[in-house]
Amino acid sequence: MTKIYDAANWSKHEDDFTQMFYNQNVKQFWLPEEIALNGDLLTWKYLGKNEQDTYMKVLAGLTLLDTEQGNTGMPIVAEHVDGHQRKAVLNFMAMMENAVHAKSYSNIFLTLAPTEKINEVFEWVKNNRFLQKKARTIVSIYKAVEKNDEISLFRAMVASVFLESFLFYSGFYYPLYFYGQGKLMQSGEIINLII
Repeated sequence: MTKIYDAANWSKHEDDFTQMFYNQNVKQFWLPEEIALNGDLLTWKYLGKNEQDTYMKVLAGLTLLDTEQGNTGMPIVAEHVDGHQRKAVLNFMAMMENAVHAKSYSNIFLTLAPTEKINEVFEWVKNNRFLQKKARTIVSIYKAVEKNDEISLFRAMVASVFLESFLFYSGFYYPLYFYGQGKLMQSGEIINLII
């Protein structure tokens, strides 16, 4: 039997929430290039080496989580949910995680640090057992989703909420700490946009 493919019909609601999520995501859409970061350079030069190192490592850890959420989490969840609109919203979210959020951290790195330091911090991410454990734990839940298994899909959705709340928000503390003191304001604005 030949499979029949159908097109996404956005003029007909699939449910009572997906188009609301779509509209909210579109309202919150932005691009990293819209935020000029040069204003943070002067403050950056006056931060201590430990503060700079911690700041970069915090952002690198957030980058890892955004990368895995965009490359692994959202695509797997999207693959296992029904409905073209739901899939589209999840794919939009995946794009925001990696092409916007993770890229925005890289824009901060490129503005504040030399290439050697940037490469060093990304190596640190690969070698940090705590960050790797976080990523491994979340990714393993995503990869455990099985076709037509609502329980494994539900676990993946819960893991996504956990990642998007506790894991991300704990990482936002340090950049927002400086933002609250009037330091690294443009970088802090990026964090506010992500939130």
